[in-house]
Amino acid sequence: MDFTLPPDLVHLQEQVRQFVREELQPVDAEVEATGQVPERALAGLRRLGLFGTNTPRDYGGLGLSMLGSCLAIEELAKAHIAFYFLSGVNVHIGSKPIELAGSETLKRRWLPELASGRTIAAFALTETEAGSDAAAIRTIARRDGAGHYLLDGTKTYITNAPVAGLFTVFATLDPALGAKGITAFLVEAGTPGLRIGRTIEMAAGRGSAHAELILDGCRIPAENRLGDEGTGFALAMRCLDAGRTHWGAYCVGAAQRLLDLAVERASCRETFGRRLREHQGIEWMLADMAASIHAARLVAYEAAWRYDQEDAGKRTRAAATSKLIGADMVQRVADATLQIFGGAGYSKDLPIERIWRETRVVKILDGSSEMMRRIVARDLFRAADRRNAAV
Repeated sequence: MDFTLPPDLVHLQEQVRQFVREELQPVDAEVEATGQVPERALAGLRRLGLFGTNTPRDYGGLGLSMLGSCLAIEELAKAHIAFYFLSGVNVHIGSKPIELAGSETLKRRWLPELASGRTIAAFALTETEAGSDAAAIRTIARRDGAGHYLLDGTKTYITNAPVAGLFTVFATLDPALGAKGITAFLVEAGTPGLRIGRTIEMAAGRGSAHAELILDGCRIPAENRLGDEGTGFALAMRCLDAGRTHWGAYCVGAAQRLLDLAVERASCRETFGRRLREHQGIEWMLADMAASIHAARLVAYEAAWRYDQEDAGKRTRAAATSKLIGADMVQRVADATLQIFGGAGYSKDLPIERIWRETRVVKILDGSSEMMRRIVARDLFRAADRRNAAV
């Protein structure tokens, strides 16, 4: 087994790493203070194609494999999370529904817009009473003649909703049907009957807003349906496989940034006449952090490789495993880094506490850690049942 990355992906990794170091990290504090992403940073994200890393070249994207996309995300994670919410999320749950289920007309119309960053897309699935239990959504879609649908309902915690030009909205044709009634639709910003509700202030993620999306008799053409009626739930899960794979890589990048800061701190800070790195307790903390990151990176890369092999079953479990392991790992690393920095780490003078807050959400979004465990466990049970049936 060869663990060496191909030269083209190494070049990509180095290119994004330099961009993050020279153009994004210097404005991290500005984004956190103002809640605004500078236009020069957005221009840089567009220039590097980071709004469309995994989008096919035929539709204006970079056409990277999932592994290549994850390498870019890993580097992007070393800057403020707003950059990832705006560009990285646009790659998987933003444009992926169109890529996977859109008509050729919809693909030609929207994917180049999204891959270029000229338009940002949002994924409207979550509702107040339907988070982990996504099949319980109550937003209703009903036919309006032969050529249109009417959408009614309220979504919440929709990332990028205030700046999005396009929404993938999941609605049910009949709540009694559960997952089998869910259907996906593309809705353009500005469509009558669609409006942005209140912006929800979160613990972290300034620079990328999360808001309610309200649909009140929102009338859209049937051509904007993604896939057949009743296939929306399966489409959402396929998009989330991509998202979870990306989040596993994100956790690795954020944790690596923290480890680099911790090593630097341990090398220059002195206590009791010795550098921190000369205290065995600190040595062990750093070693545990490095080992955890290495393990999570291997899992993240394997999940990306599995995604590229197009084996749906293995892809889903690998993505869930990567997100589960990455989310737990990055929180441990963030907490240990803050401990090594002490009061300085807890202050807003340094990025430690910000990253600590930013990474906590990975245990919740795109499927909670509890749901990731459920996915893995159910796959274990299916494998056991198959073995037993074969005896």
